[in-house]
Amino acid sequence: MTGTAAMTCDACGRTTTWNPWRACSLPCFDRPRPTAEEQQDMIDAAPEALAYFLAMAPGTHVDDQG
Repeated sequence: MTGTAAMTCDACGRTTTWNPWRACSLPCFDRPRPTAEEQQDMIDAAPEALAYFLAMAPGTHVDDQG
């Protein structure tokens, strides 16, 4: 049996399943970052993080027109 990797959320400190954004939820991911470089990295990662936290399958397209 294999275990699930765990981590601590950088924003709130909760223990959660590992993910590359080091956040337990979308609100924790979408927090201000201390440097402009980290803020830009967060902006660049936002589409993938949004899909992850909303449990959207790869290739799912969402549009504003419904």
